[in-house]
Amino acid sequence: MRKTADVVDLRARKALGRPKVRSDDEQMEIIVAKAIELFLDVGFVAMRMDDVAAACRVSKRTLYRLFPSKLDLFRAMAGIHRQSMLIFPAIEGHQTLEEALAEVFRIDIHAEEDCRRMAFIHRTLAETRAVPELGDILHQEGGEKAKALLGAWLAIWKERGAAGIGDPHAAASILMDMVFGAIALKPSDVSYWPGGSDRKAYLRECFRYFVNGVK
Repeated sequence: MRKTADVVDLRARKALGRPKVRSDDEQMEIIVAKAIELFLDVGFVAMRMDDVAAACRVSKRTLYRLFPSKLDLFRAMAGIHRQSMLIFPAIEGHQTLEEALAEVFRIDIHAEEDCRRMAFIHRTLAETRAVPELGDILHQEGGEKAKALLGAWLAIWKERGAAGIGDPHAAASILMDMVFGAIALKPSDVSYWPGGSDRKAYLRECFRYFVNGVK
């Protein structure tokens, strides 16, 4: 009887000790998060796939199955960065378009997170000198996809009767230019956001003009 109990206990301990098998989506999320940390720390050129695999505790075989190249991995990183710039929550019936735009463009983002997303842009711009493809990827996965998503989001508002929205995709381009187009990089790589230290008030004014026009 004791022997049987010991066998059962051993089996239970083995079952508890087995690592949880992650789905590919879960694994990819972990890999991209770790890769962004390494990218911000050492840059794209110095970041090795071996280092990413070690940081995530995955085999190189698994890493290359999910991301066949370092550029493919950066493409996924750029997609995560895009989500730090714009989010598209469900459209609430009680919200005005101005209020919704403030949420979409994340004007109340925490200062630490804001610094992190700008650091990603600065690091990418610096690395494009050695790897020009990074700029193309950031443009495609960042600006262009963000604009397409914003256009689709504005189309929903137009269907719901929001006044002043003609072509939603043209409106998306206008908004992107208003919010991001005037950002300039100083020689010190310190970003300048339109509106300066009172950027939130500036952006709210942008959204007010966009929604209401000049009357």
